[in-house]
Amino acid sequence: MTLKEQMAKEAAIFLNPAEFGEELTVDGLPMLGFWDEEVQPAAKFFGASMDIVGVNTVERLLFLLPESSDWPCPVTGQELEVDGVFWTVRDARPEGGIFKLTVYRNES
Repeated sequence: MTLKEQMAKEAAIFLNPAEFGEELTVDGLPMLGFWDEEVQPAAKFFGASMDIVGVNTVERLLFLLPESSDWPCPVTGQELEVDGVFWTVRDARPEGGIFKLTVYRNES
């Protein structure tokens, strides 16, 4: 087993719903993942949400384990629908078989 295969196997264990993961629907596809409620990327500067030119913007960290290698890592500016809510990708990085996404959306 290669290191890449081993890391993917461990990621699947880590995101097991019995551990940290939950079943999410991303762009209509079922996927294991979790929202990191403890780490809010902009929180250290702006609190839990930030106001930009009068628009309240919420930013969150999302970890996803795609069920298929055919699902590419999202790119900056891409919109994703996660459980019926639209988010815009601010940053996306594949890390050991898991996609680490910083996403944001405007609140009214």
